[in-house]
Amino acid sequence: MKIRNLNQYNQGIGKYKLLSSTAGVGSIITTKVGSYVLISDINKWKFIKWANSKVELIRKNNSDDRKVYEISKTEMSDRGIDFIDDQRFIRFIRTEKELNNLVCLIGVPHMALNESYNTPNWKNHPIKRALETLGENTNGAQFDYMIAGTHFPKWFKNRKGELREISMWYEMWEKESRNNRGTPSRKDFAPPRDASDFIKEYKIKNIEGQEVNYREYRELEQTNLTLICPNGHLSDIPWPKFLNWKTLKETFQLKKDDNGEKIFDEIEPCCSNPNLIWTESKTKSEGYGSIFIECKSCGLGSGISKDKPKINLEGINNLQIYCKGQKPWEIDLDNSNSIPYEKCYKRSELQNGREIMRVSLVTANNMYYANGFSSLFIPMHHAENITIELLDAVEILEERYKKRNSNSPISKDEFWTNKVAIDFDEFLEDNAIAVNVNKLNFFNMLRIRFLNIVDNQMLDPHEEYRWQEYRCFSQNTLITEIEENKGLNFRDIDLSTELKIFFGKIQQVEELKVTNIQLDFTRVNPKERIVRLNENLEKVVEEATIGQNIFSVKKEELFVLPANETYGEGLFFQFNDESIHKWIEENSQQLNDRFLNFLNKEIDTKEQGAGIKQKIKNNGIKHFLIHSFSHLMMRELEFSCGYPSASLKERLYISNSTNKIMSGVLIYTAEGSEGSMGGLVSQGEPERIQEILRNGLERAHNCSSDPLCWESDGQGIFGLNLSACFSCSLVAETACEEMNLGLDRRVLIDEEFGYFKDIISTVI
Repeated sequence: MKIRNLNQYNQGIGKYKLLSSTAGVGSIITTKVGSYVLISDINKWKFIKWANSKVELIRKNNSDDRKVYEISKTEMSDRGIDFIDDQRFIRFIRTEKELNNLVCLIGVPHMALNESYNTPNWKNHPIKRALETLGENTNGAQFDYMIAGTHFPKWFKNRKGELREISMWYEMWEKESRNNRGTPSRKDFAPPRDASDFIKEYKIKNIEGQEVNYREYRELEQTNLTLICPNGHLSDIPWPKFLNWKTLKETFQLKKDDNGEKIFDEIEPCCSNPNLIWTESKTKSEGYGSIFIECKSCGLGSGISKDKPKINLEGINNLQIYCKGQKPWEIDLDNSNSIPYEKCYKRSELQNGREIMRVSLVTANNMYYANGFSSLFIPMHHAENITIELLDAVEILEERYKKRNSNSPISKDEFWTNKVAIDFDEFLEDNAIAVNVNKLNFFNMLRIRFLNIVDNQMLDPHEEYRWQEYRCFSQNTLITEIEENKGLNFRDIDLSTELKIFFGKIQQVEELKVTNIQLDFTRVNPKERIVRLNENLEKVVEEATIGQNIFSVKKEELFVLPANETYGEGLFFQFNDESIHKWIEENSQQLNDRFLNFLNKEIDTKEQGAGIKQKIKNNGIKHFLIHSFSHLMMRELEFSCGYPSASLKERLYISNSTNKIMSGVLIYTAEGSEGSMGGLVSQGEPERIQEILRNGLERAHNCSSDPLCWESDGQGIFGLNLSACFSCSLVAETACEEMNLGLDRRVLIDEEFGYFKDIISTVI
């Protein structure tokens, strides 16, 4: 595998996986040859670095935010970069991540690798064609659109067991290259190889078809143990210090309960010139007790004397080292010897002091948790539930107010009174705003919007974001085909009398656009967002852990974020709220008995899974009803239209908040930019939807794990599922928003209290 410089691989990884829950900035990717690469922060990605600088320049030359947005859109598109037009999402990210200067989102380019030479397929790439149209030199430009990464862990060993950091192995490689007149070359040090272990020399053809000499050397083996911190930091195990510390422990020079807390701070390396040897016993059983480490320079770990006993890795999982706050994903690729860091302390209210790192395999589940967010495109006027004219007027006023406040700030009330209200007709005429309603009503609505005269006391921004989507579907029978609505197209279907009992509406979503980004990431524990009501019935949002940012510049210097945009289709189901309320009242005793443990239990915000537990408690029985229905429909659609369940996704709209009651679900597919083939929408035809509902509910009666599953009083993670298992209700993890939790098929089909207990006999 070739390499561009000391720290970077050309390793294939899907662009959609890159911003998923398992990969992204700060994650460790296993390469095809078995080594590990740490994904660098986005400011090391050259196309992001260029875009950020370009937008910064545009902002300096233009004070109008709308003009900055449009110029940025043109600049990115002209270079073949996907410009993701979702202003609702940008506004949300600005607030959520405090990125007040964020201007736009751009797509991660698709760069396929040539399997023979491990180089990007660039010849007919659309970005290359766009750059050529602009008259720019495209030689080598393909590497600017690839994702940067560094080797991690930094320790490698050869087949003799010699353990060194990669920088030392590379020094040996450079020396070997000089001794052989540039063969091997620097780029051949990938995967990292042992310059002292030459295999053979032969001729090969390079990508240009020229015959060149190639010297082959044996590959090095990378260690797979690292140190991780609950605050997201990552460090290599300092093996020379570990050897010294373990020797001090074995010779009783340290306390018995010493778990290596001060290895980084106070323990010295075994000697000034460590020459470590890693050996694995072939006669003992597998495990860390059969792995030995020693230093040939000073003799520690050799077992030649009582003060130099044999040292193995037994008990290494008990290490609890004070964190140095290292962030190797932010390493400057041109100066890889310096690792950025920050002070690291425990962030718990009940604890203080320095945070503790723990040992982890690079492939362990707790190594990395990406915190992503997906946005369904909703036109801004639909999101704000106002007319296009009113939206334009609000944006113009905000821009004018911003300019006016750049010198001597005044309040919005004063600006409105002195600059707008005094001659409202002139404001409308100057900005070509055509008012199609009563002008006085328009004046009042604009005033309320501009002065933000709303009660945000109980506002949860995440719930508000979903509410905008739900309101768009629930309050519109269809979306008109105008430029502002491009990316969203849906219409109601005619419901039979029988289905109207259960649903307020069902819609065929013929076109939808979903954008995914990565907000941040954590280690050890996933980031949990907990929303609860305090004693004053005010919403309180808590985060159990604080994530590490995917960028390394200051927040005010970040203008661009990478994202993935996909197109697809879907079906939207809005439940009949009156029917749900009536159903709960009529079956209150049985439902309360069944869900008592979920609805009345006090949630400890510090315990694992607190976020989903609190969400289920907030949403009540309705959560089990709608979530379980969603899963049964996804499983049935897999049979009826051929989509694998892994390509289907759900978007839950469940809330009991005052004025924001939501009872619905969007089941959609958004796999790649090609969009969909109409298979999912076709299942929403009136004559088909009833059959699918009936078949899905009938199929839910049969589970190969019954009667255990049917009679379960708690299964799955944290015991948050009742009658639901892989045989009957669970779907692919990528398809479910809630980790396959909060499910119970009996709440749908039980003969005594199921919501749809009569649908099989009534739906023909």
